[in-house]
Amino acid sequence: MVSSNPSYNLKGVPADSSIIITWDEKTLKTLTDGLRDLQPALESVNISGGRYGVGTLLTTEWGIGGTVSWKDSQEIITPEAPLETGTQYRVWTYLYMTLRDGQARSCPRIGGEVIFTTAGSPPDDGNPVRKIDLSKIYHGDENGHGDIRGKVTGLNSALGLLTIDDTNMGSVSLIIYKGIPVLGKGQFISFDMIKIGDKVDARFTGGRVVTVELLF
Repeated sequence: MVSSNPSYNLKGVPADSSIIITWDEKTLKTLTDGLRDLQPALESVNISGGRYGVGTLLTTEWGIGGTVSWKDSQEIITPEAPLETGTQYRVWTYLYMTLRDGQARSCPRIGGEVIFTTAGSPPDDGNPVRKIDLSKIYHGDENGHGDIRGKVTGLNSALGLLTIDDTNMGSVSLIIYKGIPVLGKGQFISFDMIKIGDKVDARFTGGRVVTVELLF
């Protein structure tokens, strides 16, 4: 990711704006020269803020709507409706497949994210996500992958938000999407079964948590 419009942490962004991400031209060419075109994988865009809660997949195929189009190396992301005023948003997309030796392989090393706040006053709707600083939510390292391990210090079941005191990074908050496997003693358990003080291991791929395991 070379740049974005709006730029990172910009405030006062018009609510009807599209989000434009400029990607490195050489990287995009690498993605399209090979077994199959992997550039559309970057169109799996995650968005947080306002009506999207702390994380929604914004694609026309799997998510709630919106469009992604391309102009040369620019990716233009247009939500299905204007964003809410006075609201912090976070948009991120990571490629979770790449080509190595002519084969498609899992290797989440390409991606990026943008955080911005729209102009105006926020809606007085009591939406709990408005009380959360979305810049503090962790989506993996700069490549969108990684592992977090430590004790659970915070739980928000309504938002699917888990806070862990990681042994290396300190306090880390992450989104547990519906359908993400949570394991305990080799068995699938529900998110609600996690308790404060439990020790857990969370793995990231493509900027999203893919597994959570309770450690005993």
